[in-house]
Amino acid sequence: MEKTSCKRKIDEMLPELMNKLREECARLYSCGALNVEEYEDNYLLPKIILCVALKNQSWQYRPLTQEGKKEAKNLERF
Repeated sequence: MEKTSCKRKIDEMLPELMNKLREECARLYSCGALNVEEYEDNYLLPKIILCVALKNQSWQYRPLTQEGKKEAKNLERF
């Protein structure tokens, strides 16, 4: 696959991912697992929430084939 084709396909997936991440962040903020009132007005709480939201959404984009899983695992090393 050429770089421009890969980039275009990624760009096509990003809007849906952004919407799902916003929804997941809102859900995590309100879920009651964290005392959000204890956090200062800095980036710590948003980073914690976004980190978990990204992990929670990543399964939707994971490769399904063994070869794809192997390639993804290799790419994580870079």
